[in-house]
Amino acid sequence: MHLNINIKYFSLVVATLFGFALSVALSWVFYQKDSETIELNFKKDVDGKAAALEREIVLKLETLYSLKGLFDSSDNIEPDEFNQFTNSILARQKNIQALVWMPKIKQSEREEYVLTRRQTYPDFELTEEASIGKMISAKERDVYFPVYYIEPVSANEVAIGFDFASNQERFKTLKLSRDSGMPQATGNIKLLQDSSKQGFLIFMPVYDGQSNTLEKRREQLSGFVLGVYRAGDLFTSAIQGINFSLIDITNSTNDILYVSSVEEIKKQLQSTFEYKKELPEISGRKWAIIATPTNGYIAERRTILPYATIIVGILVVILFTIYTFIIIRNLELIEKTVLERTKDLYDAKKKLETLSRTDSLTNIGNRRDFDETMEKEWNRGLRDKTPLSMMMIDIDYFKLFNDKYGHAAGDACLKNIAYAMNKTLKRASDKVTRYGGEEFVIILPNTKDVFSYAEDCRQNIENLRIPHEGSITSKYVTISIGVATAIPDLNSELVEFISTADRALYEAKESGRNKVVSAQATKSKNTNVVPI
Repeated sequence: MHLNINIKYFSLVVATLFGFALSVALSWVFYQKDSETIELNFKKDVDGKAAALEREIVLKLETLYSLKGLFDSSDNIEPDEFNQFTNSILARQKNIQALVWMPKIKQSEREEYVLTRRQTYPDFELTEEASIGKMISAKERDVYFPVYYIEPVSANEVAIGFDFASNQERFKTLKLSRDSGMPQATGNIKLLQDSSKQGFLIFMPVYDGQSNTLEKRREQLSGFVLGVYRAGDLFTSAIQGINFSLIDITNSTNDILYVSSVEEIKKQLQSTFEYKKELPEISGRKWAIIATPTNGYIAERRTILPYATIIVGILVVILFTIYTFIIIRNLELIEKTVLERTKDLYDAKKKLETLSRTDSLTNIGNRRDFDETMEKEWNRGLRDKTPLSMMMIDIDYFKLFNDKYGHAAGDACLKNIAYAMNKTLKRASDKVTRYGGEEFVIILPNTKDVFSYAEDCRQNIENLRIPHEGSITSKYVTISIGVATAIPDLNSELVEFISTADRALYEAKESGRNKVVSAQATKSKNTNVVPI
């Protein structure tokens, strides 16, 4: 009997240990599942923050494009006009440090330029930074890019007259923006207005006239519009419990642009995991977010299931097995919900991409959309050996129209013309985009008879009967069109094809405007665009 009692106790101990071991094992499984769900939700939160940051940056670029449009549409922007325009932007975009206009000033123009500016600012001088916070008179150089207009002026007085060509890194960015014709951002910098703050700049070139080639861009550069931003201001709504670092990975230097808290680096080292989210390249820079959860973030999302499993499992193993099935089903539903939310985030990102390719004024494709569509159709023609046609369109004497009727009427005119061009399109593959200022481009894949198409377009615009008293060609708004058609091959280049259409447009304008000129592609030193 004593032996039987010992066997029962032994069996009881074995059963108890087995139940305990099973409970611990199942509890560990749930703990891991719980951790995976927390990490998945954490990544979703960070993805949402990254999407918001990307949206903020795109909006900042749109404001620069709007400011560039102001200088494209008029040769002489008065201070009141600049102030009114930029203040309307700053009222909507609270987290912009400053908006700036920087003209191109040659060495021979420096003295006259300084004297002119002293009529407004008696102590005005071209300056450069000798050390942090210390400004001195700018040294002589071939060209200067000083701050001419800046808003808000308050707290930014030190920047007035500052020559951005005085810093080699910024001057390098200026030249890259000038030569590419695209906005370019700087790396991490200390702001002139507050050297304790980290920030970055985005430059947007402004040209006087056509700028379709590298030589023209260099010759016809009139200056830059500039946005000054504090990196921390882009994080408009922090996610509680998450530590953020925004880093610049463009040149593999991993410069820190923003840290959510001074203890962030220490907390990252203590965190169980981190998530690195790279942002799409914007204005020549590559940024990434490194995020880690705090202990509080994990604790708030950690369920009591792993701990309850041990207690309940010791008491009733069978009930625990049933409970296991229910919890696994719940975890599957959580993962399904997370996947659905991820899809919503992806759809929102696609919508944002569409907005970034759309001109905000005319609601047609913008310059980015033109570049991408043109390259895609060129490659399609190269692959399929099919013709590609394009129409380069310019509104005749549009600056005179703006001067006569005002920018509001000019904007309405651009909208009406864009709408009329869109109505002219006959196929879904045809596309009209805004090339810049008052210039438009219509892309016509697999099209040969582009001349009659262009003539219809020209006539449709003239039939709008938009009054234009300043026009020499007609009493109504008219357009000039240059057309080109080619079959891409391995010996041809897209840039030459675009230049061909641009030369045809130039000929149409030189020969009286309000007409269509079809130009044959010409051979260059290393290229050959074959005309139809």
